[in-house]
Amino acid sequence: MAGHNPYAPPRAPLIEVPLPAAFVAGDWAPGQLRVLGALALGCLFGVLALLAQGIWAALNPQHPALPWAYLLGLLLALLWGYLLLRLKGLLGDRFAARGLGWPVGVQLFAGLLLSGLAALGEAPALAHPGALELGYFALCVALGLSQAWFALGLRRIRQAWTALRLFAFLLFAGGILCASVVLLVPALLLGMLACLALARVFFAAAAELQGAPGRSGEQPGRVSRSG
Repeated sequence: MAGHNPYAPPRAPLIEVPLPAAFVAGDWAPGQLRVLGALALGCLFGVLALLAQGIWAALNPQHPALPWAYLLGLLLALLWGYLLLRLKGLLGDRFAARGLGWPVGVQLFAGLLLSGLAALGEAPALAHPGALELGYFALCVALGLSQAWFALGLRRIRQAWTALRLFAFLLFAGGILCASVVLLVPALLLGMLACLALARVFFAAAAELQGAPGRSGEQPGRVSRSG
């Protein structure tokens, strides 16, 4: 008893937890998950292009806004919504995560409306410009709160990948900043980091699925939670 340490970790071997059949034998494939990760990286570069365009517009107010920026914003909103929908399905099959549907829907709806309002804001004549600004602020609040709620849902997932926990943290922080309306630039920077973390989530899922029993010649090991 003198040499017994009650705080020492247990010496028993770790129990191997089998991966869910919906994840291993479902519609997911490592190549498909890697493509989703690449799309998340593409979203990152798209946001970076929008940020660069915004800086150029602020430094050159005499020039008209570039029309491709509005189209790119719309495409990024659609791509982000698609990636979140795929993430929701992935987490449902891998971790049996539930309750993530409506925050994703609100983010997609608010993102598309914000893209449209950004284009309308450059119209030469508007009947009620104040109402347009009020709607823009309201959508920013809705978008930010839905992001924060979605991130909280991700944080409740047990034994999640490290990349998923990082993505949830960045998304929550960015959502709170977006809901404040006055901190949209820091929220955009956190959103870029969240795109990178989301890519790591899909890559981690692809690596785990690649090493799953029945999908490769590797021997099954412990379920990896690395990201």
